[in-house]
Amino acid sequence: MRNLSIAILSVCCILFSLWSNAQGAQNRSIPINEPDNNKPKLFADLPDRLDFNPDNFSSLFKAPVGQSVSIPISSGLNFSGQVVSKSDDPRSNSVVVRLTDRIGARLIFTKVIDENNIVKYIGRIISLKHGDSYEITVENNQYYFKKKGFYDIISE
Repeated sequence: MRNLSIAILSVCCILFSLWSNAQGAQNRSIPINEPDNNKPKLFADLPDRLDFNPDNFSSLFKAPVGQSVSIPISSGLNFSGQVVSKSDDPRSNSVVVRLTDRIGARLIFTKVIDENNIVKYIGRIISLKHGDSYEITVENNQYYFKKKGFYDIISE
């Protein structure tokens, strides 16, 4: 009798496990983050390369969080926005500006001082909702913003 009850309990467990959904994933596909190459372009009206002088950005590091700022990118081109975040460190200063004339975009600008007291600038202008962005590049000690695709910078 004891062997029969163990057999019935085993059959019940097997049937229960067959009818239950393992984590509910039987008929669902695995979500894969594919790049959305159809995102609208935020900087379509601007050239692929924007020369700029990083010294013109020094006032951003002095602006308090919440202040509206005007950012001179190149001759005749200014972006305006609001400082949303700052970071001060002995070797680096960073500022994040939410642009108001390019809705959804953020300017992230960082000044880094290395061990030899050489100043370097890094940063980008990017929007998560758009397919293009700008990244700071340097050639022959000349800084410029280079247009890049969103997925060239970010991988999801």
